[in-house]
Amino acid sequence: MQTTDPLKQMWQQHAIRGDGEDAAALEAWRRHRQHAAQRQLSAFGAMQVMRLLFWLALAIYCGSIWWPRPPLAVMLSAMALHAYCVAVIIASAARLHLRRQLHADQPVLDQSRNLAALRLQTAAGELLLGLPWCWLWLAVPVLVAWQAWGVDLSVFATRWLLISLVAGAALMTALLVLARRWHRRAPQSPRLQRALDALSGRRLARARAELDAVRAWKAD
Repeated sequence: MQTTDPLKQMWQQHAIRGDGEDAAALEAWRRHRQHAAQRQLSAFGAMQVMRLLFWLALAIYCGSIWWPRPPLAVMLSAMALHAYCVAVIIASAARLHLRRQLHADQPVLDQSRNLAALRLQTAAGELLLGLPWCWLWLAVPVLVAWQAWGVDLSVFATRWLLISLVAGAALMTALLVLARRWHRRAPQSPRLQRALDALSGRRLARARAELDAVRAWKAD
């Protein structure tokens, strides 16, 4: 089968002639693509480290609020946000563990397989971690009001807090149902598909594209 890709044409010609110069050029191109993927993964790892440190600091802060047992609404808000911080920390640590399993000297197929696992875990994790914010955002004004002015919002806005909490829980349930549906069958809307793909991280998507190019080149 003929190909219009000049690099692949060079590889096919090299397979016939055994030209060492072409082989060296193609090997340099392969290394360049793999190094580009490694740069994207390094940036992804750095982002995960910063994310982990941020949520660790927030977890300590929330713990300092609910531990002295403030008013019930404040304590529940701080405990909920603290639990969320712990979940994000665990997810970030798991991603960093998978990231460390990707090395530049690995075979391309192994890299692609590990990267696919990392993208899947990142996309699923971001989706699941985003759902609680349908109602978890209520913790922010409650904590800010208590820390800044010593005001317990549950005393002045009980109905508003309860309605928002119920509505948020209902929205989270609906989104979870849709997420399970999309997991079994990809959405037909290209925009929605791109939005879901973005959950796995732009850097991971670019890294996978680099490795897929190398794999396709070697397969032809």
